[in-house]
This record gives sequence, structure tokens and C-alpha cells, in this order.
Amino acid sequence: MKEKIVNIIQIVLGNILIAFAISTLIYENNIIAGGVSGIGIVLNHYLGMSTTISVYMINVVLFFLGLIFLGKTFALTSLISSFLFPLMLSFFEGHMIFHGYLNDPLLACVLAGCLNGVGIGLVLRSNASTGGSDVIALLVNKLTHVPVHIVLNVIDVIILVLQFTFNDTTHVIYGIVTVMLTSTMLNKTLTSGQSLTQIMVMSDCYEEIRNMILFSQDAGVTLLTSEKGYTKKNSKIILSVLPYRKLPQVKNRIQQIDPHAFIVVSHVDEVGGNGFTFEQR
Repeated sequence: MKEKIVNIIQIVLGNILIAFAISTLIYENNIIAGGVSGIGIVLNHYLGMSTTISVYMINVVLFFLGLIFLGKTFALTSLISSFLFPLMLSFFEGHMIFHGYLNDPLLACVLAGCLNGVGIGLVLRSNASTGGSDVIALLVNKLTHVPVHIVLNVIDVIILVLQFTFNDTTHVIYGIVTVMLTSTMLNKTLTSGQSLTQIMVMSDCYEEIRNMILFSQDAGVTLLTSEKGYTKKNSKIILSVLPYRKLPQVKNRIQQIDPHAFIVVSHVDEVGGNGFTFEQR
């Protein structure tokens, strides 16, 4: 029950952030946008339709299409977003207190990208859908088996091209920056903002390096059985996941122990399990 309440709070908060970013920052500074919001901007420009009404109508249609063709489970996960997002969009558009205080397009696109990414991330973390163009992509995937991400990219490209006809190059670039920041913040939100690195060390001094990481750096270590490619001698590979702040010191200590150690460092988006995200028993 507690988990469901938390999920609902995250979905509501996520939609509020998305609606605020689009209404107050993107629309007001004529920054191009993708998805259903982008369609609303195009209809507003060419047909004079209210962006909020357009988004609401499109979301309602897509919701019922999802209900018919994708099933009740999908419909329930996207129900809140499909109806709450247009409502919040209308709220922010109708209150002047949320407008006119940020007229710098560059700053607006940066802030909008961050808020939009966090908002979408909160919704997806709650196992829900933001509705909109996601429904179109899933429907096309079901009928033609074209991958969802490809369909979403095609939809966004079409919407952005339509907006190119009434936006200058500067605002087009602002739109691209917004999309990139949205993607980055979405990823950070889904991974809870963790910044971790994985280090793999190949060295004959693996026992000494293992003890250094375990007891000096207070980090976990896994020893992987390996065979050297040239000599075919059996050895051990040291594997550890560390916060980035510990990486320089660990690499320094490894070089002191074995100047010839072979070290591989890679970025880790998320890690979990016994001994890392919860206590060992």
C-alpha cells in the first residue's frame, strides 16, 4: 500500500514538472518540442487551436486506443498522466504568476530540459507511462514489429521538422539542447543519480590489491578466475564498483603495489544486490 502511494505521488509530481517546463519555459520562449506537446504547438501555429486543448484531445484519443489495442494494464498505468498532464498544462497557462520571469531562451531550454527529464523519470520509475507518443510507438510496434525507440525517433523527427517551418535556426538549436538535457536527466533520475565506476585489475599482486581495496578503501571486491592469454598461466582478475571520488586514490595505490598492473575503468549507471544496496546476512 505504501509503495502504491509513493508511486502515485511520483506520477503526480512528474506530470507537474513536465507541464511546468513545457508551459512556462518551452512555449513561452518558442523552443521546439517533440511528442504530443510538439503536435500541440504545430496545431496552435497553423490552425489557431489552443495548445492545451489539442494536447488534451490527443491524449484522450491515444488513451482509448491504448485501452482497445494494448489492454487494460497499459491503460491503467497511463491513465493518470493522460488526464493530469493536460490539466496541469492548462493550470500553468492560465495563471500569469508562472509567466514572464524567464525570458532568456538559453537558460529556459537548460532548465526545461532538466525539469522535463526529472519529471519523465519520476513517472517511469513508478512503472507508469507518460502516455502521448508512447502509445503510437507501442501500437506500431505491435502491428509491424518495428522497435519502439525507432518509432519514437521517427515521430519526434516529423514533429520537429514541422516546427522548423516557423522557427529560426537559433530556436531549433535550443530545442536540440532541451532534448539532450531531457535524455541526460531522465537517465540520472532512473538511476537515482548514482555516479559509480567499475574497475577491473589484472595483476600478479592480486591478493595485496584485494586487501587494499577491501580494508583501506572500504569497498567490495570480487575475484574472477582467469587465464593469461600469452603464458596461459592461471590468475585472478579483481573486480570492484566504487564511487568516482575513490577512483583516483585506488588507481594510485594499485600503481604503487604493481606498476605493471593492467587496469580497466568503466562507467556504471546502476548497481544493486547483497552487500551493496543492502546489508549482507
